[in-house]
Amino acid sequence: MGNFGKLAGRFFLALLFFTVSQLGLVCALPESGQIAAAKGILSQERINDFCGFWEESQDKIVRINVTTAEEGWFGIEVSWRRNSRQVDMWTMTARPINTDTLEYADCSHYLLTYGPQYIEKEELLYKDGTGKIQLSGKDVLTWQDDQEHKGDGFVFIPLTSPLGGGL
Repeated sequence: MGNFGKLAGRFFLALLFFTVSQLGLVCALPESGQIAAAKGILSQERINDFCGFWEESQDKIVRINVTTAEEGWFGIEVSWRRNSRQVDMWTMTARPINTDTLEYADCSHYLLTYGPQYIEKEELLYKDGTGKIQLSGKDVLTWQDDQEHKGDGFVFIPLTSPLGGGL
């Protein structure tokens, strides 16, 4: 796929994330057969606790979207607005390692630069990053980014301000 196709794909994902996050919608969970591996560790209630949109509790410029994926894996996207034209985007898939922790080893970090109508530039900053997403109770999530330690000290809560922060 050419650069335009890759940019169009990233733009579509970013636009979808932006649209859904602005509406404050919760992700839809797949059928129980797709989450069989997670059920060995996580109850359906705990899967639901992870899944959804989260925002950093103080400045609300960092958002995390957690969705269920195939065979008990979770899809995770972190967006961090640098300025009005640039967004850092981390994408990864994670698996549960206990009832409170999702672990990943395939994180890619992109810097997306927006133009007037679409993404003008996509720069891959690194790939194969590792880390964890952890729940403390039902309504507090933390992000441990082993590559850059960007998530250190941040606490994420369920999305409460659909018009603030994010992309």
